[in-house]
Amino acid sequence: MLYIRLFHGRTDPNQDMDECGSNGPVLGPYKYIHTTYKNYFRLAKLNDNCDELFLHEDMLYYNGVYYGDWSMFTEEIFKKGEFATIPFEQSKANLPALEQKH
Repeated sequence: MLYIRLFHGRTDPNQDMDECGSNGPVLGPYKYIHTTYKNYFRLAKLNDNCDELFLHEDMLYYNGVYYGDWSMFTEEIFKKGEFATIPFEQSKANLPALEQKH
């Protein structure tokens, strides 16, 4: 199983980042994570449905925050890191209307 951790977040995608941004959620578990043409990440759940995260320029968007960094890791790393996941909500992953690419 795979997990994705979002970090280095900011609420304004145009903000210059000289320091580390905010830590974001850890999402998962997923069977696989697929990305298409720098547009979105499809996160395949155990039941074969997919969650989707969308990109704005080079940042993933979730819950009003644009994340410049993310890590994908296995269940072994998840357990060693003592991470906790949050429930994914697709409505929080949708880009604001003026920015949607997909």
